[in-house]
This record gives sequence, structure tokens and C-alpha cells, in this order.
Amino acid sequence: MEAVAMDCEMVGLGPFRESGLARCSLVDYYGAVLYDKFIRPEGEITDYRTLVSGITPRHMEDATPFAVARLEILQLLKGKLVVGHDLKHDFKALKENMSNYAIYDTATDRLLWQKANLHYCRRVSLRVLSERLLGRRIQNSRSGHSSVEDARATMELYRISREIRGR
Repeated sequence: MEAVAMDCEMVGLGPFRESGLARCSLVDYYGAVLYDKFIRPEGEITDYRTLVSGITPRHMEDATPFAVARLEILQLLKGKLVVGHDLKHDFKALKENMSNYAIYDTATDRLLWQKANLHYCRRVSLRVLSERLLGRRIQNSRSGHSSVEDARATMELYRISREIRGR
């Protein structure tokens, strides 16, 4: 089954700052970008979460409307293994039931954690897995996370996981 890695960035919507999709990046098995767009979520943005998301009001000026982006993204995910880290948040932001998809999630791969000498942890961040297994630092920019960088990291970790399992 063909694999595609997904990472999304969210902003806060409404008075309770509920997560809304503001950027989605998809990369193929080799890290080539298949999709990378800023997305105008449904609802009023009340928190851009710029330090984490990297999203600013300027990004929303020409952003793709959520309904359009959602259909584009789901079409690209159809029939593929979806790779990512803590994907439940990304699927929730897409308003999509993840049980309809084949999933590989670095946030739940205990063999990967063991290789990183993190088997004693209850939760493991993508940043720490990347430092330990890929030998590089991600998510350390002052301008927020890069969803392309994060999607590429999860795909590289997926490839390591396949090696561990002899696939």
C-alpha cells in the first residue's frame, strides 16, 4: 500500500479556541511534497498560535477555504497508508473519521520508541523521536513548526520502523 505522510497546523477558533485546520502538508514515501496549503478554517480565528503553528493573519489572506481543502486532502489520502504523529488531532481538524483509513502513527509505535531508548515514556514527542533516531532537530524555529518538515520526519521514522520489522 502506498504511504503518504500528513501533518497539520491548527489555530484556535471562537471563544473556547477550539482547533481549526490552518495548514496541511502531505509528502510521499521519499519526502516529496504532494500538498502544502494554508487553509481558511470555518469560524472566527481567535488565536493564531503562531509560536507553535507558524500561522499569521497574512497566511489567511489567500488561504484555501476549508471545504475545498478538505476535499482535496481526502482525495489524496484515499486508498493510502496515512503516516503521521498523533494523527487523531489532524483527522479531527479535517472533520474526518480516521477509522476509515489505514494508519501508521509514530506516537503509538512502541518498537520505534524502544529503538530511541524511550520505552519507559508514557508519551513521546515527534521532536524527541527525530533527535534520537534521525539525528536532527525539528520544531525549533522561532517562527513556529513547519508541517512539511514534520511530515517528512514522520515518513522517515516510518521507514525506520519498517526496517526494524524487516519489511
